[in-house]
Amino acid sequence: MRLLLLTASCVSLLACPSGPREVTAEQLLARGDCPAMPSGAGTVHADTITADETWTAATSPHVLKSIRIEATVTIEPCAVVLVERNARVQVGNSGTGKAGKVVAAGRLEGNVLEPVVFRPQNAGDFWGSLFVFPTGSLDLSYTALVNGGQKDTPDTNATIEARGEQMKPVRPMIRARYVVIKDSGSQGLTLRNYAGFAADSEALIVTGAGAQPEADARFPTGYALDLQPAGINSIPKGSVLTGNRREGILVRSVTRLDVDEAFVNRGVPYVIDGSFLMYDLGRSTVTLRIEAGVTMKFKKSGAGDIGLTLGNLASRAPVRLIAQGTAEQPILLTSAEATPAPGDWAGVYLGNVASDGNVFESVTVEYAGGATGTRGYGCGPLSNVGGLLFIETRPETAFVKNCTFRNLLGAGIVSGWTSDADGPNLAPTNTFSNIAPVPMEGGCNVTRWAPAAGVGSCPGMRPLCVN
Repeated sequence: MRLLLLTASCVSLLACPSGPREVTAEQLLARGDCPAMPSGAGTVHADTITADETWTAATSPHVLKSIRIEATVTIEPCAVVLVERNARVQVGNSGTGKAGKVVAAGRLEGNVLEPVVFRPQNAGDFWGSLFVFPTGSLDLSYTALVNGGQKDTPDTNATIEARGEQMKPVRPMIRARYVVIKDSGSQGLTLRNYAGFAADSEALIVTGAGAQPEADARFPTGYALDLQPAGINSIPKGSVLTGNRREGILVRSVTRLDVDEAFVNRGVPYVIDGSFLMYDLGRSTVTLRIEAGVTMKFKKSGAGDIGLTLGNLASRAPVRLIAQGTAEQPILLTSAEATPAPGDWAGVYLGNVASDGNVFESVTVEYAGGATGTRGYGCGPLSNVGGLLFIETRPETAFVKNCTFRNLLGAGIVSGWTSDADGPNLAPTNTFSNIAPVPMEGGCNVTRWAPAAGVGSCPGMRPLCVN
């Protein structure tokens, strides 16, 4: 895999390189232009580190047992770190409040590449993880990490794991610039509890994740990234996340997301495994953005109740939705099942959409219509299920445009608001196919909204459809 790694900016009047050096992941793994390691046993680190240290290339290899770092450890360019089998390096200490930091200072100067490499002490073994507590951080540049993520160690079994404070704001706990994670035993990298990457992170490569047999199919491994919101938006630009046992970025449940989030296009699908509930109890408007070209796959759970639940009318907490695909790069929201079927997931549930700024264009929604637990809103089928659901919230404009709704249960779009105003009609410009009726209740491409008198005021027999 190739990375285009640019040299530092030139100083005026000094000679500059003719162009950037093209560096491959293989060159990082092979230590680039570094000399051979010194002979000898190297330096063993077995105790908690409580004062700042520098690990030099000259005293390599640095052999790690399971240790805790409560200070700043700086690892020089060309240094090699060998980690014992199953060993876990804990960075920071939340119990005592002590901070810890690992700075792996690999570099590219001119055309000379001098990376830092982490690998197992013995070939064929797997080590545990760099586990970052809320008081810890990582700053990794031109660094390769090989055969971490031992599947039998605690937690989520990734080569790098970071856990934040379970509250906003998102913490930039990892700075990763030109980093390769190769052949992780389980997941490549995990983020939990509002942990994220620093804004200037770029060019993260994760390949070969899932190198060890999966212990239990109910707990899938082999994903490049295993994330909880709100760290999704921080995935480094220029990342390459292919060549793993499972294609995609695994997105875990979050109790309630209350900050802006974005699903950026990083070339692989997002696999949603658990509920996605988003709104701010402080009633500020938070925004969910889905970039053009993004694919989101929703796992089936129970009656297909996994989906995107945005906003909460009871607490008057709105969410702005910006899902802006293009004809060339549409957005796809679909089932993660090997054999998909209508009702596999719950669709996009808008419990309180923002009054302005919403976009839903060039989006394909398929195989949704799972249980939402909501009934009686609008004048469609009594069960409010479908691809895109407006529940008790009336959009000010027909912002759903040029979208495809197919292979769904119940409705393509549920107009579940009450109003005597005419519209907005969300049928024009959108296409609908294979909308299966709810048993004994029927179905619609687009359901009719209810008169302002409220629930039970629909004229005639359900379902009433716009088209």
